[in-house]
Amino acid sequence: MKRCSLIIHSVSGNIYIIGEYLRQQLTDMGVDARLYRVEDSDLHILANTQDSVNQYYEDILELPVASEETLLKSDMIILGAPTRFGNMTAEMKAFIDTTWPLCEERALEGRLFGCFTSCRHSICEGSHALDSMLYWAQNMALVHIPYGVHTEIALSNQPVAGIVHLEGKESDIRPSDRLGAVIETYAATIAGYLAD
Repeated sequence: MKRCSLIIHSVSGNIYIIGEYLRQQLTDMGVDARLYRVEDSDLHILANTQDSVNQYYEDILELPVASEETLLKSDMIILGAPTRFGNMTAEMKAFIDTTWPLCEERALEGRLFGCFTSCRHSICEGSHALDSMLYWAQNMALVHIPYGVHTEIALSNQPVAGIVHLEGKESDIRPSDRLGAVIETYAATIAGYLAD
């Protein structure tokens, strides 16, 4: 069975929700899908001040922390992180910066890649964050599996590269049923590539 590692940085819980739903969908489709997190030494501070962060705080902390070994055991790597100033968060960037030796060795060459994000303002802002994750994947010689174009789905304005969730100014708009259809479509595409 092919392994798909979903590696997330979640603050408000929206990335956790998307990652967990995508993991469930992939598992139902016969993929060994596992959810991991990156280190965030400040998350406990935000959990004490924002209800939206506190709601999923314990669930996020229960996830195993991703490592180099996680990547090496994966047939597909999916990154998920909030958008900050049109880029991935510093915590996700810090994690991928640790992978430089794998890049030099081309240790992940040919494995599959996907990505998703959540952002406050616009799909365009989120697209920039997806691009920054994609640049990492290209440097690692990963093969990008895009979300693609799906005009038949209610949220058909999704970028081709991956999934963007609009969470609002307070990051408290949770992924909806409409985004669920987007995630299910992406999961089906991914599962097709990971079929034995």
